[in-house]
Amino acid sequence: MRSNFAVLLTASFIGDIVSPIFALYLPLFAYELGANVMEVGLVGGVSYASYSFMPFLIGRYSDRVKRRKDFLTASLAVLAACSFVYVFVSSPVQLIALRVLEGIGWATVWPVIDVEVSEEIHGESSRSFSIYNTVWAIASALGPLVGAGMIILFAQVRYIFAITALLMVLAATLNAALMKQGEPVSARVQPLEAEPIAHSTGRRFASSIWILVVVMIFVSAVRGVLFTFYPPLAESRGASDLIVGVVGFSFGGSRAFAFSLTTREAFRRFLLEERNILTIFACAMAVCAVAGSLPVLAGSTVLLGLLAFVVAAFSNSVAMVICQVELIARAEPHRRGSAAGVFESSIGIGLALGPVVSGFASRGSLSTPFLIVPFGFIAALSTMLALHRRERMRGHT
Repeated sequence: MRSNFAVLLTASFIGDIVSPIFALYLPLFAYELGANVMEVGLVGGVSYASYSFMPFLIGRYSDRVKRRKDFLTASLAVLAACSFVYVFVSSPVQLIALRVLEGIGWATVWPVIDVEVSEEIHGESSRSFSIYNTVWAIASALGPLVGAGMIILFAQVRYIFAITALLMVLAATLNAALMKQGEPVSARVQPLEAEPIAHSTGRRFASSIWILVVVMIFVSAVRGVLFTFYPPLAESRGASDLIVGVVGFSFGGSRAFAFSLTTREAFRRFLLEERNILTIFACAMAVCAVAGSLPVLAGSTVLLGLLAFVVAAFSNSVAMVICQVELIARAEPHRRGSAAGVFESSIGIGLALGPVVSGFASRGSLSTPFLIVPFGFIAALSTMLALHRRERMRGHT
């Protein structure tokens, strides 16, 4: 079976140009259509309501039927259709409804790609993930700049979604034409336990899964808050659409830098060393919480936004790399679809909870959502430590 790695990288590159455009400019579009802060939060988070559970279902189903090419092509086509319809919406309520359908599309794209990358036959899976992460992170950095450029060119936010629709059509066409479909290559992949970074067996994977889920939910929630509420906050303070694009670019640029570091074996070993993981998680969440609170401070909207996005992106990426490898690459081959679903569902839960909860708690202020972040950190850290304590008690019994 020929490797699909190049096709997967192309699909993820196009998808991650489009995804941050949706994340940044749909809430801004809703704000310009007259949405209140609660509605802005719903536009930012409701697409991930379906994403919070569907990736797990899609992952399990793909483990059984192995029709990943069909899943991926269909979901890319759904995203293209959603993007095209965004051009014609006239109210925040219509945006909210369409974002639910959009979330279903993304819920299929990323679990399928995650599993296919984990089964890449050239080299170890953790390195394949590092290359894949670096490529899509570069795309996610370019997306906000592409969006800002299109807004300047067309003078209205709505018309950028016609271009993103064309990009998704291109991705669907390339996937349908070039991706090879067949039995997964997992049976011929060297077991991950034989890689240089030795870990224990499936029992450890099962006992650690909830810690990984909690971490991914929190760092994703902070990301959701930043992408949903920073654009309208910046616009309300007089910042231009170009500034919003530059700040969004800084998030992707920081992630690309972090992921490029993980292509170095020494750094990857440090992150994946079992005794380091809990400390890294705690530090990553703490730094992410501080970054997610920065936009509320008085001062330069641009500088605070850049600092918040860069720092949050780096800590998000560190946590993501560990969770990807521990959840997906180290799962048994016939369960990698389910594992990828758990990983992506955790991201979806965070991206949904962050904007929606913050929007409901905002009391009409665009600044308040950023003040909710520290409370989320306290809850997430307490939960993670309680889970770790329970694991240690089980280990002594």
